[in-house]
Amino acid sequence: MNMLKMPVFTAETIRGMEDMSFFTYARIFDDLLIVAQKETNCFVLKTSEGLIVIDAIWPAQEAFQAIVDAVKGAGWNPDDIKKLVLTHGHVDHTGCGKWFVEQYHVDTYLSRTDDRFWQEHPTKPDRPETWKDYEITAYVQDGDTISLGDKTIFVYSTPGHTPGGLSFLFSVTENGLPHMAALWGGTTPPRSKNQIVQYLRSLDYFMARANEKNADVALSNHTSVDNGLERIRYSKNRMEYMPNIYIIGREGFQKYYQVFRDMSYSALENLED
Repeated sequence: MNMLKMPVFTAETIRGMEDMSFFTYARIFDDLLIVAQKETNCFVLKTSEGLIVIDAIWPAQEAFQAIVDAVKGAGWNPDDIKKLVLTHGHVDHTGCGKWFVEQYHVDTYLSRTDDRFWQEHPTKPDRPETWKDYEITAYVQDGDTISLGDKTIFVYSTPGHTPGGLSFLFSVTENGLPHMAALWGGTTPPRSKNQIVQYLRSLDYFMARANEKNADVALSNHTSVDNGLERIRYSKNRMEYMPNIYIIGREGFQKYYQVFRDMSYSALENLED
């Protein structure tokens, strides 16, 4: 079979992160919703005491409305949104958070390092609409947890993609059966050798923590990495006898994270050329 070893990123991939003309979503577990535009995902985790949004796509009203509409489409109440948890300080993840703060008065979570990074090094410094536009109410770091009701997000410091990037582990259920989901917070390797080396160290650290918790669900915050749009389309239309495509088992989980290593090794080779 012809299978890609690594995802393909182009200039169109980058432009697609700002395209607000298309959104899709699927309830991929009993208690987890994925919302996506062409290139970027966010997740909504349902707890016994409300909803947690993880990442917020892009700083656009359309993105905010798409997430709210997806929550309604899943049969959940957007008034139950209590927390916004961010993996890192890039504008395609801090995204439309200001509307969640203004409308739902959510608590917001990010590392102190990336809150400063977001303010001092905006992804698009010539675009005021992408500048830091809401406050972080709680700084989190390695080993912390974020809890709401019956759910706990385990927080791990994984610098590399950004100086204060975070990655998360949390439980989800499929037909009532528990699984452990892992979200690697910084998708693509950075551009300098030292940063790539740090990225690889962080990846190894997070993989060790994921293995300790028997993670068997791989989540990505960018659709290009994991055939994301195809997986959402499958999930929206799957029959009840069909498997959950996000549950890949511990062996599949190891293979999935090898993709990030391969991207890093490729980036290092390109630096040496």
